[in-house]
Amino acid sequence: MTRDVVVTVHDAGGKLRQFLAAFATACAGSGGSSGRFVLALGSTMTSDMPGISAAGATPRLRRLTPRTDAEALVLGRTADGHELPVSPAGIVSPVVITRAVTVSMSLPVAVVDCGSFEPPRIPCLTVGREVAGCVSSGRALEPRTVETLFQSGLALGQQLSLRDSFLIVSECTPGGTTTALGVLTALGYDAQRLMSSSLPQGDHELKAKVVRQGLERAGLSPGAAADRPFLAVAAAGDPMQPFTAGLALSASRRIPVMLAGGSQMLCVWALMRAIAAKESLGMSCGAVGVVTTGWVAFDRSARCPELARLVDAPMAAACPDFNRSRHPGLRAYEQGHVKEGVGAGGAMAAAVLSNTLDARGLMEAIDDMYDELVTVRTAECAVPWNGRPAT
Repeated sequence: MTRDVVVTVHDAGGKLRQFLAAFATACAGSGGSSGRFVLALGSTMTSDMPGISAAGATPRLRRLTPRTDAEALVLGRTADGHELPVSPAGIVSPVVITRAVTVSMSLPVAVVDCGSFEPPRIPCLTVGREVAGCVSSGRALEPRTVETLFQSGLALGQQLSLRDSFLIVSECTPGGTTTALGVLTALGYDAQRLMSSSLPQGDHELKAKVVRQGLERAGLSPGAAADRPFLAVAAAGDPMQPFTAGLALSASRRIPVMLAGGSQMLCVWALMRAIAAKESLGMSCGAVGVVTTGWVAFDRSARCPELARLVDAPMAAACPDFNRSRHPGLRAYEQGHVKEGVGAGGAMAAAVLSNTLDARGLMEAIDDMYDELVTVRTAECAVPWNGRPAT
């Protein structure tokens, strides 16, 4: 039985149907190439904590993941030829999935560094240089930095919406589901056991403890920043969040904007709503939708559909069958490894919505890209792919 590739997670009173129709119309006649894929990079010291993120096998590699993912997405390799990011179990980064789609759709890629440990060694737009402190500190970012990042997002969103017919906005922020929980909690959402994770079994208690410590040190109780969204980010967020919120708010006034990700993009949606209400900006809800992978949306160790309902976000999921892949490193996604990142779910959905690829063509394109980025490269280095991280 063939899976539907794009399925509804939460329709939000018809807003998802409205968004998907607008997105498909924007793609029509161009194969999707009239839009743009935006990758926003961010770093937080939260990612150094054991058990928080699988975006790299060690704290050092997690600090490098935004750089290497951005380089691999744009170049088809890292700038210095090192291994692609792998999870502690040795599973390759979802950048393989996203690059397969952007190449198939001839979709331009824009990389934006919002504040990362190691900036990518490719042309990119730098809007911030401050790495977020650990959520547990209660002082993740300077308030002025949050405001500047948001304004940078507003400006870029306006600029891109004048020349592109749609945007797919993604992120790479190791530790970002914990910062998302921090911001959502500060905004007043009880999301403690709803967040997904790049690990097969996310440690909800650990993330809740880190967030609780941070908000206490910031002098905030849950919900205390409901009408002060920038304060929520300054206390417990990361640099990707305010930039992406500003970008989507601005661009969606003219074109459809897909927020490609899971828990982190649901947080961005909630942040957008809070900022729009606070700043009287207005928000074109039918022009924005959240799209993730089925591995996140239906993660048994999380409750993503409930989180989407809680923040009332229109949300869909891309659900191709990776059991059909010829690579064990991709079939492992069906067992709960990695799940999402670099906008993989949104990219796969876009490929189908734009009629660029069907379900079979999508899997073939991803398998071929795996050959190019992983199997072939490791063979050249005489290091066989064995499902374990390189040492």
